Amino acid sequence: MTNRYAGIVSRAIGRVTDLTLLAVLVASMSWLVQQFLGLDPAHCPKATEWWHIRARLCGFMPYAVPVAGVIIPPLYRVLFFVVAGQTPGMAVMGLRLLRADGRPVRLIQAVKRVGTFYLTLGLGSLLIPVSGRRRALHDIVAGTVVVYDWGSHSQDVRRAIEQLGSSDA
Repeated sequence: MTNRYAGIVSRAIGRVTDLTLLAVLVASMSWLVQQFLGLDPAHCPKATEWWHIRARLCGFMPYAVPVAGVIIPPLYRVLFFVVAGQTPGMAVMGLRLLRADGRPVRLIQAVKRVGTFYLTLGLGSLLIPVSGRRRALHDIVAGTVVVYDWGSHSQDVRRAIEQLGSSDA
């Protein structure tokens, strides 16, 4: 792990990667539920009695994807921040979320960070290029920082790059 704080571009690419992964996850889960229950939202049967659960579920399917799209992303972020310290998109970009003192993030910091991000509609990220330690508003509120972390093999990567450079000469 380095003490280099992550900038807005690498963080944005990680976020787009996460959004893509989440879109695939939500869409495929919706499709699987429809296939498993045999639902076709375009042709829902009438639910005349209260026990016609399949007909009632079919009527709710058009709302399932938007509701899942609102509920799943914050849970996804909080879960990954607490368990791994990074989302899959952050891992692809070599980023890690830590508390300002360098320790792993706890549940309260993750909830504060994600909640502030969504309350400000992500506009707090505009502070990244101008703030100390490249912190967004949600980082400041939660007491977190995002740093570059390419794992424990950073020395091996540097040596390999140096060897490639010296063999080209």
